Amino acid sequence: MLLEATCRWARTMPSWAAASSWIDAAVGYWNIWLIAAGHTPASADRWAAKIPARHTAPGEGITAFATANNNVWAEISTPNPDLWTLRLAAAATTWREYRRAP
Repeated sequence: MLLEATCRWARTMPSWAAASSWIDAAVGYWNIWLIAAGHTPASADRWAAKIPARHTAPGEGITAFATANNNVWAEISTPNPDLWTLRLAAAATTWREYRRAP
């Protein structure tokens, strides 16, 4: 499942190198951390939008990355999760649902 989501995401991107300028701040890592810290997805998105590289990120790439991240955190949180892991997994799910909403 993780590999499938990652492959779908990779197909939406011209190259991984092209994504590197926006992937940390603009796509999901910041958003997930901000959501885990108590921000709403919309608030996290507004903070990410302050990063210039965010404006070069294709929407479908961001959504695919959010889905792949959710799959990673779902897998990480399965065996014996601690509270920190559960919080990040919940934030990743929230981010993915926000990105997939119509």
